[in-house]
Amino acid sequence: MFLISKVKRFFWSFFFYIPFAVLADFANEYKESLTHWAFQPIINVPIPESRLHNPIDAFVEQKLRVHSLDFANPANRQTIIRRLYHDLTGLKPTYEEIKKFVDNTNPKAYANLVDQLLASPHFGEKWGRHWLDVARYADTKGYLAGGESRAYPYAYTYRDWVIKAFNKDLPYDEFIRKQMAADFLTEQPNHPDLAALGFLTAGPVFLNRRQLIIDDQIDLVTRGLMGFTVACARCHDHFHDPIPTADYYSLYGIFDASIKPTQLPLIGKPDENSTAYIEFKKKLNELEAKVDQYLQSKLDIAQSKKGIEEYIKVALDGYETPKNDFEALAGKRKLYPKLANRWRDYLKGKDKVEHSFIKPLLNFAKSTSQADIYNKWKSSEQADFPSFLRKKINGNDAAELSDIISWYAEALHEALIESKTAVEKKGLLFAVSANGFPANIKIEGIEKYFSQKDRNHKNSLRKKVANHESTHPGAPPRAMSLIDKENIQEPYVFLRGTFGARGDRVPRRFPVALSPSGKERTNYKKGSGRSELAESIIDPSNPLTSRVMANRIWKHLFGKGIVRTPSDFGLMGKRPTHPELLDHLAKSFMGNGWSIKKMIRTIVLSKTYRQETRKLPVKDPDNLYLSSMNRKRLNFEAMRDGMLQVSGELDLTMHGPSQKLHSNPYSKRRAVYGYIDRQNISPTLNSFDFANPNIHAPQRVETTVPQQALFAFNHPFVIDRSVTLAKKAFDSKTANPSSRVEFLYRQILSRDPKKDESKLAVEFIGTDAKLANLEDLAQTLLVSNEFFFTD
Repeated sequence: MFLISKVKRFFWSFFFYIPFAVLADFANEYKESLTHWAFQPIINVPIPESRLHNPIDAFVEQKLRVHSLDFANPANRQTIIRRLYHDLTGLKPTYEEIKKFVDNTNPKAYANLVDQLLASPHFGEKWGRHWLDVARYADTKGYLAGGESRAYPYAYTYRDWVIKAFNKDLPYDEFIRKQMAADFLTEQPNHPDLAALGFLTAGPVFLNRRQLIIDDQIDLVTRGLMGFTVACARCHDHFHDPIPTADYYSLYGIFDASIKPTQLPLIGKPDENSTAYIEFKKKLNELEAKVDQYLQSKLDIAQSKKGIEEYIKVALDGYETPKNDFEALAGKRKLYPKLANRWRDYLKGKDKVEHSFIKPLLNFAKSTSQADIYNKWKSSEQADFPSFLRKKINGNDAAELSDIISWYAEALHEALIESKTAVEKKGLLFAVSANGFPANIKIEGIEKYFSQKDRNHKNSLRKKVANHESTHPGAPPRAMSLIDKENIQEPYVFLRGTFGARGDRVPRRFPVALSPSGKERTNYKKGSGRSELAESIIDPSNPLTSRVMANRIWKHLFGKGIVRTPSDFGLMGKRPTHPELLDHLAKSFMGNGWSIKKMIRTIVLSKTYRQETRKLPVKDPDNLYLSSMNRKRLNFEAMRDGMLQVSGELDLTMHGPSQKLHSNPYSKRRAVYGYIDRQNISPTLNSFDFANPNIHAPQRVETTVPQQALFAFNHPFVIDRSVTLAKKAFDSKTANPSSRVEFLYRQILSRDPKKDESKLAVEFIGTDAKLANLEDLAQTLLVSNEFFFTD
């Protein structure tokens, strides 16, 4: 039915523009989508016969034989330990660690090293950073107008949660479950796992346009977890994959039913007796009090006698004026246009009813003979008039419209004050307590009426609060959590993606293409449906989730995935080079309790992973069939951390608020703890192909541009590391130039220099080994290919 409706709609929409042959191709493409490999169940693939013990090698060997290829030789021990350290921890092995491994004759030495590195706390830092690319992590919201704070003071709690999750090998299904719906999994209001919801909440905010925020969340969840491009169906049915627009809005309703809490929950309890926390809390109270005082001052004006009087006046003066002109009139009178509109709408609504406490004012304002109507009031009982008005009429022989407005404003102002403490609310007290009364505004509600000037001032005050929370060492961590709305409704389809053009309602449920065939789809009913969506994503019948993650793991270890488009497993993505191997990995991944560490261990113990890098054969120039190991360039984080590590300056402190990496004095923490400004990404990060935090990043591109060389040769960070290394070499116990060269080679490249290298370096630094020459030699080694690449 989906295919038929698609072709019909496509045909009638473009009948006069597209030839029938194109429509036939379109229909054939949709038929193909129903049998596309990625949407088929994951099967138990028989392991090919092989003398090799690791099933991975058996599958790779089978493919190599088909193409008359063979494995490369095993990598030497110096190479494999560098590769393993980089792939598992993102750090470099020291000269002593390499020597110890090379000299170790234990046949289990390699397996033991693998286990040691998997157990290292630095494993979570390396692999957590991989996931943060997927999760488009940053410490800011992106562009916002009006001086509003762009900071996410507590984004780091999500980053820390991810690192801890990888270190303790949290099963991947549980990893997904908590990032989607941690609030459903615990009743503790301060549970540390609430930080996992930063997966959904720490994204860009698109000028606070909620539709775009939800669209980003849909894209993140579907591409990031399932390699499924559902966001393409926002305005129309997907042109290639079996994703109807209705499925997009089924997911839209799930995320639209969740909101961020006004107050983010604390994670654990702060040490309330610590000096840092006491100082933090004191300053925080002062800053928040300034915000509240400002809001209260504006609310007091709107609820004052004069304020109410001015709003009633402008509403009556512009009673029939077009909206834009009316708002301009209110602005000229230094009033809030939106609040003036609310007053005018309120008066018009009361004008339509037969009896209302404000009806006399409206009748008086519309009268062409106000003196006559006032005299009529004087001579009558005014039985249906409010008591305050009867009292004023009886005490005044004459009155103009401004007087009547003033009397009403005075009475309404006094009623507002009295209603705040009154137990029983009748008459005027009841009227001013109604939600629709324009001046019945709570302190947190006044800012939606603000002018740009007032909003900017409020934002500047709140920005100071956010900066204090994100920079003060005593600030306790909070989780960027989600909660469900109280009133949840099924979503509408927005026709052509236009927010105001509502189509039919659709239920919240899982996409049809990934649901078990032959079974009716279950609608989500538990709150927003986030927890049910998580269960659908990790359901073993879902053909994508385990395949996508197995492919991501493979990609990080080999440099390229079995599927070269790691976040698009649809018809427009690349087909797997080894489909049987991918299904074997996906199946064993689930069978081993979704353990990421077990998956990595199996891969790195394989012969395929332990091959040397070599010149690729003509039959396989892109190494599709894995006849060699791929040479990998260090990403920016590993390069930077490596420079600090070899200079002896790397600070291995874990977790905590993000650090500014790109301004002097440079933080010595690992780069995973660096502050990421979504709007103003550091030029250094951009030069080295850092993942764009404004959108889910399937993988990092790899470029070679002049800025990278300029950084290596001229950046103060690199020069400072060179100076530090040179001083250590200069201050070493021996004054022998060759020993100083040996020191730098061992420290930077973790090996002894070759004879020709040593000779050339000694000639360069001279017999007196000037410090400046040692600095140049250190920098040369730091920016060498051997430092920047792993074989």
